[in-house]
Amino acid sequence: MTEAPEWESVQRRYRIDRRAYVDDDVLDREYRRVFRRSWQLLGFASELPDPGDYVVRRMGNDGVIVTRDEHGEFHVLLNSCSHRGTQLCRATFGNAAHYRCSYHGWTFANDGRLVGVPGIRASYPRDFRKECYDLPSARVECYRGFVFATWATDIPELVDYLGDFRWYLDAMLDLAGGEWEVYGPPQRSVMTGNWKVVTDNFAGDGYHMQTTHQSAFDMGIYGDTLAGGTLGRGALDLLAVNMGTDEGHTLRAGYVVTKGEESLAGRDLSHPVYIGYPREAWDGFSAAQTPEQIRFNSHCEVAHGVVFPNAAFLSVSHDNAIGRPGDPLTRYVVWRVHNPIDARHTECTYWTLVPRAMSEEWKQRSYAYQARSQSAGGILFEMDDFENFSRIDAAMGGDHVDSALTDFTLGLGLGVPATDFPGPGSAQYITLSEHNQRAFYRRWSDLMGEEER
Repeated sequence: MTEAPEWESVQRRYRIDRRAYVDDDVLDREYRRVFRRSWQLLGFASELPDPGDYVVRRMGNDGVIVTRDEHGEFHVLLNSCSHRGTQLCRATFGNAAHYRCSYHGWTFANDGRLVGVPGIRASYPRDFRKECYDLPSARVECYRGFVFATWATDIPELVDYLGDFRWYLDAMLDLAGGEWEVYGPPQRSVMTGNWKVVTDNFAGDGYHMQTTHQSAFDMGIYGDTLAGGTLGRGALDLLAVNMGTDEGHTLRAGYVVTKGEESLAGRDLSHPVYIGYPREAWDGFSAAQTPEQIRFNSHCEVAHGVVFPNAAFLSVSHDNAIGRPGDPLTRYVVWRVHNPIDARHTECTYWTLVPRAMSEEWKQRSYAYQARSQSAGGILFEMDDFENFSRIDAAMGGDHVDSALTDFTLGLGLGVPATDFPGPGSAQYITLSEHNQRAFYRRWSDLMGEEER
């Protein structure tokens, strides 16, 4: 996708053939061209604190073992024995120095080396070389506790792949001192619908909120009462900034401002405000950040976005509307991965991240808020979204699916450049826009090739 001035050209370039959401042939190309050519988030270092720890995850359509070896190094290994292809690990997590195949007993060290072959001296040729049968291993990089991997040997290093988004990731992590950890076990669910549908929702979709999540507004989960209780100011509004990068990563952030303000320039940053965190922590938060990071984080009520291709995040605050009577406004940060099972079903994995420095009581409440809203068992949000995603799939599942296209022209040409926004990338002031989805699908289209434009 590229910008185009004429409406006819816009229609061509900002629409997606709906077969891309239901056709397994398209998904097969995505596995080869998108997933294998990208860095994928597989988890977090805090899930694997000790040598021998492992978790079982997916990279595209490959099952992998994410492991920390005896020297503390991370590895991502294909979860398939080099002999007959048997799945090595069936448990979702554990601790093991070795993985032994249940079929013929081939044994691999937790760094992927083949170390044991039953009958190797009596039954195999003398020149049999175990090192030729080590488990296939992906490239692994750990950035600030985020574990990424890729099968590609010729794409840029992770820091270059993150591009401009790296600044925003650093800013979000530095907010609370920079040290974060996964709290509680990750959650998993399977939704009906294509992986891109749920991912572009997180990329920057504010358009669906009033319709899909009307019940949340009716319950008072959003509105002036939340931010007003924190800021103690008069009539308030939410000013949205949408940011997309050339790499397909996105961020949408909503800032609490006085009604009528059209930029972030009017905020009083002499006393930064960190919505959803205890006031007694605010001074320490400011001391841990650069002035530009303070400008980004102060007064921010919600932030969400995507690390291309299929990792998403949400940082938002709620109060006792989803908690217990008397609960204070509390923030939660959830990171998610959307892995395709097939073209019409997606596995969603959720992690709640909390600052290490926060109290145990605060961490428990933050985790509870995430579980009650942004999880398969939540009482809001996910249930609403999953219902719509399944309806999208049902409506696109027929033989006439190619008779219509999916449109991404919302807000095109209407955003105001956010020149005072502290971070890099193409940022715009606009509340309702598919600016971010266009960035996501431009990158997807570039990788898929001309036939998907």
